Parts: sequence; structure tokens; C-alpha cells
Amino acid sequence: MTARPEPAVIAAGGVFLPAEVCHPLWLALRAQVNRHRADGGRVRPDVAAALDALRAAGLNHLMSTSGHHERTPADIPAPSERGLITTEELAGRLGVTGRHVRRLAAAEGVSSAGRGLWHPDDAQHLARTRRKAA
Repeated sequence: MTARPEPAVIAAGGVFLPAEVCHPLWLALRAQVNRHRADGGRVRPDVAAALDALRAAGLNHLMSTSGHHERTPADIPAPSERGLITTEELAGRLGVTGRHVRRLAAAEGVSSAGRGLWHPDDAQHLARTRRKAA
């Protein structure tokens, strides 16, 4: 008999979710946010931060259950192999400087995936909003 996961707990000031539901929930919410952005909507910074936390928890759970939780920096693929885009690459796509990329991202409520790295869907969103503004 396997142990049943505890139900989600909603407490004042926060929510607790079992680790195994974080990744599927993040996937669904990411799709919704992408549709919202495609319609010209913006994502509040606190919502974006919550989605990042949800993604991190989901990925942490997936890596721990697959036995990859003890990866070292040497094991982690380069950004180009992970599908992440560097600030310089994104700046080239948008025809702006790296500093301007960060300003555009902040105005759209988009946060980087890491120091100087961007998720491809966020890069596409910034490119769409840049084209609309031009």
C-alpha cells in the first residue's frame, strides 16, 4: 500500500502543495500565462515569482525522484543545450542593447531564468511586444 499524498493546505499568508503536483500545475499555469501574454496582458511580478517558485519545486521533485538530485555544475548542460537564451542573443533578436532587454523585461513583468539567461517563451513574448510597439 502506498502512502497517499497529503492534500493541499491553504493557510493565512500562503499555500502548501505536495511536491508531486507542482510540476503539472506549473505546466497548466504557464500555458494560461502564455495565452494571457499573447492577448496583450501583463503578469504581475508577485505572480511571476510564485510561478518561478512553483517551477523550481516541481523540477526539484522531478530530479529527486529520477535520481538526478545530486548533479554538479559539470553535469548541468550549457544554456544553449538547455534551450535558454543569453541576454546578448536576445538583444540581437530585438535589435537593442542588453541593458535595454532587461528594461523591456522589467516593464513586461518578465524575469530572467538566471544571470543573463532567458526562457524561450519569455524571449518570444518580448519579441512580440517589441514588434507591436514598433
